[in-house]
Amino acid sequence: MFKKILSVVTLLLVALIAYKAFSGTVEIDGQTMTMLEGTWYSLQRINIWIVLLIIPEQILMYYAAGQIYFAFLRQRKNFKISQAKLTRISLEINFVNHALPSGGASGLAYLIWRLKDFDISAGQISFIHILRYGICAIGNALQTLIAIIIVIATFQIVPGGWWAVILAAGVAFGIIGLLVLAWLIVRRQKNIDWLAATSTKFINKVMRKVSRGKKRKILSEENVAKFFGDLREDYLNLKKNRRILGKPMIWGLFYSFLELATYWVIACALGHPEILPQIMIAEGIASVVGTVMVTPGGMGGYEGAFIAAMVATGVDIYTATITVIVTRVFVLIGTIVSGYGFYQHALMSREDKFEVPKD
Repeated sequence: MFKKILSVVTLLLVALIAYKAFSGTVEIDGQTMTMLEGTWYSLQRINIWIVLLIIPEQILMYYAAGQIYFAFLRQRKNFKISQAKLTRISLEINFVNHALPSGGASGLAYLIWRLKDFDISAGQISFIHILRYGICAIGNALQTLIAIIIVIATFQIVPGGWWAVILAAGVAFGIIGLLVLAWLIVRRQKNIDWLAATSTKFINKVMRKVSRGKKRKILSEENVAKFFGDLREDYLNLKKNRRILGKPMIWGLFYSFLELATYWVIACALGHPEILPQIMIAEGIASVVGTVMVTPGGMGGYEGAFIAAMVATGVDIYTATITVIVTRVFVLIGTIVSGYGFYQHALMSREDKFEVPKD
């Protein structure tokens, strides 16, 4: 019964996300249109054959995302998985992250559940998940800083547009700072013990207030300590053999570029391949806005921030709007088409249940 309910809820969420995305309005050439109308209007004015390159590019991107996880797993233990299943699970995780948005927690919970049969603990999978996002964050930060240098050197920033450069640089250095902080915490056992104890007390205290004393304890310090202990164990194993990080790093950097390349394909179809640096800067800003937005996938705020940052760094409003809108619609359709069937099959074919974490 639980699986049927979750299946129906997921389908309703997908329908809601599609409705919100396609019914949202955008202004192109002075005309206010829905996202779907704007996409159709734009497709009649760009090279459709170049646009179709998004399909293999997206599949390659999801495959690269899976390789970050599994290239690491293959090197640290006897873990075997076929290339077809690897790509399939990557598509499932991508779909879950979009359809059941909870700051990436849904994807992590699904990955833990999906890899349960491979005898990998939740803490170990969480470490790989964090590692994946850490590698991609480094890749994005480096790309952003390189793009900032190019934009400044070529004098492409419009008057009043320096806010985008400063904000993008702040995001890049902020990401690097957070990664350094995480490294400082995980490198010492006493820091892990403090984090486990503090986070347990804090979450339990919040839940007591929210539930008005009905739920006095939802987390066990022992379980939390074990979870963080698994993270530290993987960190120590990685420290002893840094070579196992080589392949995941390469795949992570490749994935980071492919994320941006999705927008670049549309830009090329418009005849503007030169705006890649602006896309790099704008995506860094938009990703932060999308993360803090309560809407699924950060819809609304993500697109607005992306377009504004591109315009601030020298791209005309028409090109910026079409690039972002067409890409977002294609990515949404691709996410649903490529992942929903695999997700549904995995959900209904397994005997244990997958529970989606609450925001």
